[in-house]
Amino acid sequence: MHRTVYFWCDLYPLLMRFCREHNVPINKIVNLAVQSFLGGCDVVELRLQARLDCLLREEARLRRVCNAMLRSGSYLPGYVRRVLREPGRSLGHLPDAQRPLKALNPREERVFRRIVARREQIAREIAELSEQLLRDVKPFRLKPEPRRSRSRRRLCDKRNSPEMGEEVKS
Repeated sequence: MHRTVYFWCDLYPLLMRFCREHNVPINKIVNLAVQSFLGGCDVVELRLQARLDCLLREEARLRRVCNAMLRSGSYLPGYVRRVLREPGRSLGHLPDAQRPLKALNPREERVFRRIVARREQIAREIAELSEQLLRDVKPFRLKPEPRRSRSRRRLCDKRNSPEMGEEVKS
């Protein structure tokens, strides 16, 4: 459902600047503002969600930059260690800063390292914000498996015993 909204002439430039600076769509701000006015929205939570949205967009942009540079996927620490090694030659004696990255020239390698560091910072911030946003949610717990009856337990033990034709693994 689309409706036209008229803003006061002093309010519209402020709203547009806020949306541009925080990279948030104007419709979302208007909807959340109305919801807040009606009493269904916490302003602190709104700020946290807006910050989380910005961080997720920045992380996605950084991932696209990395993909364009390396034409590959995820850059977890294990992947970074594998990329920064020459195949067939152990570089364990070299510190990380001196290990060559064969696919990139030195400038690209510096950019890659900064992008990876920023993505790690973003991941930490996302975790902190998510923890604050989900503070009222109880952690997920696995239910304990139901105990097997004695007859089923004996049957399973008999099936797994070496007498039934299976080899014992040592």
